[in-house]
Amino acid sequence: MVRTARPLPRFDPCGWVHGPAGTAPGSTAGSAAAPQFRAAPRRAGAPGRAERPRPALTGRRRPADFGWLPGRPARPPRDDGGAPHLPALRALGLDGYIDAHTHWFPDNVNAKIWAYFDRHYWPVTYREPAQRRLDWLRRNGARRFTTLSYAHRPGMAEWLNGWTMEFCGRVPEAIPCATFYPEPAAEAYVRRAIEQDGVRGFKIHTRVGAFDPSGAALQGVFEQCASARLPVVLHVGDAPDAGPFTVPEVVDRLLARHPDLRLVIAHMGARQFRHYLSLAERHPGVALDTTMVFVGFGACDPFPARLLPRLEALSDRILFGSDFPTIPYPLSHAVLSLLDLPLSGAAKRRMLWDNAARWFGISAP
Repeated sequence: MVRTARPLPRFDPCGWVHGPAGTAPGSTAGSAAAPQFRAAPRRAGAPGRAERPRPALTGRRRPADFGWLPGRPARPPRDDGGAPHLPALRALGLDGYIDAHTHWFPDNVNAKIWAYFDRHYWPVTYREPAQRRLDWLRRNGARRFTTLSYAHRPGMAEWLNGWTMEFCGRVPEAIPCATFYPEPAAEAYVRRAIEQDGVRGFKIHTRVGAFDPSGAALQGVFEQCASARLPVVLHVGDAPDAGPFTVPEVVDRLLARHPDLRLVIAHMGARQFRHYLSLAERHPGVALDTTMVFVGFGACDPFPARLLPRLEALSDRILFGSDFPTIPYPLSHAVLSLLDLPLSGAAKRRMLWDNAARWFGISAP
């Protein structure tokens, strides 16, 4: 049997070791199998894209060695329960934080999501029953947290919303959030979520759902969200992989049709940082969340150091988010990575509490 030569991997400063040229993290181009990449520690002096050095963030950087291959058994770093970020939070006058980006699904949906992540992305650190996950959030100082879900087919969103409301009824720290999908029933169940369930926001995932949020099917839904002044957390950008409805033009069209809409751009736009910082600077109703940014993980890093002054200036609309539980590192790593940024203490306090409290209607600590 003749074996074809396997292309050598290439290193890039995001920390990913890629397979054949053009194969990005999360891509399945050319193969039904898991993509040929693995996470790797940064190496001093290693070549980057186009042999061009990238400016590093000043300040301390948390070590993050994500050494696994998708599709193979692996154990992500474990949470030792130490919560080393809590003293730094107290130094800011906080006894905890608000996590603006956590996911909660029924068990059967979680099992499918985690299996997909095993095959295509990364191992999940907090792959545990719901009560155990709640214990981890509380131990790490999450005083309030969102309940983000998303639908990928008709008939799913209304069912997820019902489950979420039941979950929030027995978890006092949970911030009730709903979802929607472009379907005939959407306007009715969104109205019910706003008027009867008292939700504080919504989440949609245009990559998973494979729909254009700026299309005609959801115009009535977004009008309700804008009228109620409720934020919509929107997954766009190119990480962990891109889709036709995650591009900036989609968000631009959506805001052109609904200029009063309040949007939280998840993952700060997932490497399209400059565009979404500019968008937030132009639109006072646009905020960004820090989910999986600054953590040294290639899905959304690196954040360009030259944008830090703009981040400080816009710190009244940056919300801390973790993506718990589907993260490949302990929760404390995400909090410490934000605390390590060379930003003012006032900016960090706004990101870790004040902004989410204002956007989701949470009382002061």
